[in-house]
Order: sequence, then C-alpha cells, then structure tokens
Amino acid sequence: MLIHTVKKEARLIANDLHSLAVLLLMPILFMVIMTMASSQSQQNMQSNLSLSVIGKAYSKHSNVLIELLKAQGFIVPSSPITQTKQSTLTIAPKFDQLILMRQGTSQLTLEISDELAPQTRMLMTEKVKASLAQLKLYLYMLDTGDLDVDLPLNEQISQIITASDVSYLLAQQSIKALDNPALNSVPAWWVFGIYFIVLPISLTFINERNNGTLVRLKTYPISMARYFYNKACAYVLVSIVQGGLLALIGCIVIPYCLDLPLLSLHGLLYSILTFITVSCTAIAFALLLASLVSSYEQAIVVGGGVNIILAALSGFMVPLEIMPDNLAALANGSPMYWSAQLLRQLMSESIDHTFWQYSASLWGFSLLCFTAALWTFNKKMRNLTWN
Repeated sequence: MLIHTVKKEARLIANDLHSLAVLLLMPILFMVIMTMASSQSQQNMQSNLSLSVIGKAYSKHSNVLIELLKAQGFIVPSSPITQTKQSTLTIAPKFDQLILMRQGTSQLTLEISDELAPQTRMLMTEKVKASLAQLKLYLYMLDTGDLDVDLPLNEQISQIITASDVSYLLAQQSIKALDNPALNSVPAWWVFGIYFIVLPISLTFINERNNGTLVRLKTYPISMARYFYNKACAYVLVSIVQGGLLALIGCIVIPYCLDLPLLSLHGLLYSILTFITVSCTAIAFALLLASLVSSYEQAIVVGGGVNIILAALSGFMVPLEIMPDNLAALANGSPMYWSAQLLRQLMSESIDHTFWQYSASLWGFSLLCFTAALWTFNKKMRNLTWN
C-alpha cells in the first residue's frame, strides 16, 4: 500500500502546479535570490563608500588624510559635493592642534547619508576612525624622524600603511566554504524551502475531505493510523527528493555561478542520515499543522505564516548574535534552527557531538508532532460523516 500511496501523492503533486511551485520553484528561487543578494552585499557596501571632504584649507595635513581615506576604500571627489544626500567629512579650523597635542576643541564632522544602510554607516565610521589613527601615526613618525618628509606623498602613505598593519600578529586561519557570506545562508534557505511542504500536505488533506475520500476510507479494512503513516512515508520520500534538488542547487550550481568553492557534504552515511532526519521533522511538523486546519485559507495563513515566523526566530533573517537574549533563547529551541545547524555540520570539515544532539532533538520533536498529528487526525475522522 505504501507504494500505491507514493504513486498517488506523486501524481497529485505532478498535476498540481501550485504544489510544484511550493515544493520546487519557490524554494529554488528563494535560495538563488537570497544567496545572490548576499554575495553582492559586501561589494555594494564598498561601492557606497563615497565621502566628500570639506574644509581642506583648515588643515595642512588634509591631503594626507584624503590619501589615507582612499587607502581605506573611500571614493573622495576632487571637489566637494554639496548635495544633501552626499556623505561629507568637514574639517574644522585649528584641527591640526587637536591631533597630537589635543589643544583646542576643533573636531571633524562626519555626516553620513540617510539613504545608506546601518551596516554601511557603521563601516564608514570605523574606516574614518582607522584613517584618523593612521594620520596620528603619520604625525608621530614625522616628529620622531622615522618618516622622511622629503619623500613623495604616495611613498609616505605606503610607509604609514605598512607601519599600521597588524595582520602579521594574527595567525592565519583556514578559509572554509561556509565562511563566505553568500554560501553561509545556503543551509538556512534549504531548510526554509523544505518546511514549506506543509502547504501541499494541508491542501491534500482538505481536498480528500471535501471530495469524500476520507469518508470512503472509513469503510475500508484499514486503520486510519496505517493510512496516516503511509501518507507520512510518502511525503518523506517526496521531501528527500526535494532536499536532494535543493542540495544540488545550493552546493554546486550557486557556488559555480558565483565562482566560489563548491560545498561538499561530509560523507554518504552522514548525508543520508541528515536528509532523512530533516525530512522526517519537516513532514511531522507539516502533518501537525495540516491536521489542525480546516480550509484552504487556514492552510495558507497558518502554514505559510508559521514557517515565516519560525524562520525569523531561527536566525535566518536576523543573526542570533544581534538578537535580544529572550529571542535568541527561543531560536535555540526552534526545529528550523536545529535543522540548519545539522546541515551546517554536514557541510563542515568535521562533525562533533552537537551533530548528534541536534539529531536527537529533531527526532524527539518529530515523534511529538507525529503523535499529536495522528491524535488530531483520528479525532477529526471520528466526527467525519457523509454530507
């Protein structure tokens, strides 16, 4: 009967364009769009580092400061731009007296365009501070004679940058594929797509109730528990196929298009275990939601809404490290978070004890959801009658 159930569900999904879009098209498009957007975010932040310096006549070291800003990645126009949306750095009179001797109160005024994202604004502020620190080092080296004042300005800047470089103090770390901002989001959107299987399952249950299929099943010599179990197994297989397709897109196609290292999975057995664990969890959770809804509207609102809320609470949209402590605690108890962490472990170079902790948590959550879903389904079946 399991084989017939799988064939039936496969035909229903294949003939339903909405289900196909939810299972395949939407997760793939979402993964591609989000990873491509993440890959461009750092480049876009760098391209937005345009800064107009005003009041150069107030400092005899303004040219040095401009060159140091350029070395930090800023684009500094040759002539000041007075547009209100342009980011500006204004040099106040007698600023030079404040740099070393701290005489006076004249300061630079940094005004950043409101159109820039908060991350870009913070990046610009830190880079301006770094440029000012290098300017202070420049004056110290001139004062101690470590820098030849007769050297061309570009050579002086090169010496300052070399003297302020501290990268040699940090041990070199191996760069992993998941360290890339774009590829780091692949496990999250992979899980997000798999959990959206709740919509096809909910629509199938509602259709079978409306067309009388569930009522006719009550006359067959088969228990509802067995029917429910077979349907769950059928959708687990569908979910595994969906996960395999998302793995192909996320681990091979996207890195290839972005000219990044391919994401490799840590061993065949670990991969099979992870695929089955994540799929079973998603199906058990989907069955619980599907057994609770009673209309198409409820299926769309509850199924889609709960998944989006879970994704938000699981750190997919806002990193956990910048979440409030109470929300971060909720995220650590989210099945989507456990699933994403399990996939990250699978894509890492080694697997530690947390892999088994997340696996055990997911299987416990799956058992709880499946038991609750079966109880709810049986309760609805007992109240189901011919119209």
